[in-house]
Amino acid sequence: MRALLLMVMLATGLAPTWALAQSAPDVRIVVDVSGSMKQNDPQNLRANALGFAATLLPPSARGSIWTFGTTVSNPLPSGTVADAWRGRVASLSPQLTDYQQFTDIERALRQAADAAPDSANRHLILLTDGMVDLPASGSDKAQRDSASRQRIISELAPELAGRGVVVHAIALSNNVDLPLLEQVAQTTGGLAAVADTPEELLRAFLDVLDRILPGDQIPIDGQQRFSVDDDIDEFNALLFHDPGVDSPVLVGPDGQRYSRGDHPGVVEWQSSDRYDLVTVPDPAAGEWRIEGDIGDDSRIGIHADTVLRSTPLPATLYRGFSTPLDVWLASDGETLGADRRPDGLTVRAELKDLDGAVLAATPLDPSDDHFRGELPGVDQLGNARLTITARSDRMIRQQVQTVNVVAALSAVLSEDGSQIVVRANHPDLDVNNTQLSASLTGRSLNVRQTGEREWTIAVPQTDPGQSLPVTIAADARVGGRTLHFELPVVRLNPEASVGLSGADLQRGITSDSRQQDNSLGSDDGDDFTDGLTASQMADIAVDKAQQGWRFAKPYVETYGQRPVTWIIIAVIVLAWILLRWRNAVRRRRLGRREEPSI
Repeated sequence: MRALLLMVMLATGLAPTWALAQSAPDVRIVVDVSGSMKQNDPQNLRANALGFAATLLPPSARGSIWTFGTTVSNPLPSGTVADAWRGRVASLSPQLTDYQQFTDIERALRQAADAAPDSANRHLILLTDGMVDLPASGSDKAQRDSASRQRIISELAPELAGRGVVVHAIALSNNVDLPLLEQVAQTTGGLAAVADTPEELLRAFLDVLDRILPGDQIPIDGQQRFSVDDDIDEFNALLFHDPGVDSPVLVGPDGQRYSRGDHPGVVEWQSSDRYDLVTVPDPAAGEWRIEGDIGDDSRIGIHADTVLRSTPLPATLYRGFSTPLDVWLASDGETLGADRRPDGLTVRAELKDLDGAVLAATPLDPSDDHFRGELPGVDQLGNARLTITARSDRMIRQQVQTVNVVAALSAVLSEDGSQIVVRANHPDLDVNNTQLSASLTGRSLNVRQTGEREWTIAVPQTDPGQSLPVTIAADARVGGRTLHFELPVVRLNPEASVGLSGADLQRGITSDSRQQDNSLGSDDGDDFTDGLTASQMADIAVDKAQQGWRFAKPYVETYGQRPVTWIIIAVIVLAWILLRWRNAVRRRRLGRREEPSI
């Protein structure tokens, strides 16, 4: 019961008052009950997800619950999110273990999206292990699964995007078709994330809620302090901590201590074994402190008259591409001009990874009554948090939204190894402004346009015992600029024992420049040259050098200013090349001597 009360407080406390006046969101939670979830969700995190969803949504929202496997069901039809609706959600848990044999994601998304009411602000939250698995057998099954998956990507997702339906995909296992979920979320403007634990699942739902109903926060600094100004009517401190650890303590500007067991009657304090939610109305202005260890996902949501607004922040950023930003302060629905803004106000945007490391940052300059700028492109792919902070001596306002950083172009080797499919992810790239080239061990390969934003590269048959690299590059003309992309090496026969083992290509989202990959392959002895021609050896040596650069880049950036560093590197590389070449020549000579003469 205490956990339920906490979730209710979380829903009502973190939902900003201004957001409740917006178009009421219609949230449809689509939960996988296929048989594969027995292995991929053994902890039944889906049950936690339903409880989270029932309480995170504000009372103004509409909600519905859907389950799918071989068939699609709607055990909780669309209704206003109220106490009765939340109570019905709690009774649905047993149905999540009523497993079905197959996983028809296409049908589930289509039926949930098409169901009444035809609302304008529609969000689908898909919880699944993300593997298309349709009823069939033999080769027909593989074809049906592949055809359904392709229809989801090329037909259904664009259709939903055109209707304004947003799909947020949360994978409840690492054993997942993450490229599928990422592409659906990317196309429809939603988020994609993997949640293996209850904490990650709560974080994913908070991130989704931030996109559905964005609201203001104030930052917690490295000393666990936050500043409250006299314009703030209420704050809600959501403080995460490890299980078994005492709840944190809040200390006000006047030194008054607020603890779980000792706090004023107007303060509402709810606890669980992993987090505390503290609602403080009419808080004293000044610096507040948090005592006790708290997690990185802790946050302070606020209700205030002066708020931070922005044009819709994108859910998807593209590697190497900058992102334009436009923000402003508002009060009572009106934009604050320069004469009404706090003196000395500055605005800054930062993109951080989920561990808090800054990937990109830029100040936003005043322009009319707004602040505008461009966030530089980044190299790192995956989930990140985009933070916009408006700061003056008198006040701080902050918006935090999770985004997906994806590659502008992706390349995937077909299952039979006969072709490579390259797809343009960035909306400004297509066959009219982008030219591709590909080569296999120095020989050019034919690139054929197979769609408005898709190319197919036919690859020749090769020795199945050799893992050979295909290099792909692209040049595009975008916004008056010529951009060059080099995709990660696509490896033919990736499971072969001969060749390099780096540059994993089974990832559906790849890079528009060099992809970082810390899993460098290793070569045993002189197998480096087995079965390869001189040109193949040269290509692989280049590939190996590229992998080495990805690994060495952080160190080079640190020591690269020292001339002695480059001298040492040059000597080592030259010695390594000479040693390998000498060993290869020696082995060939020995091989010829051992041949019997007839």
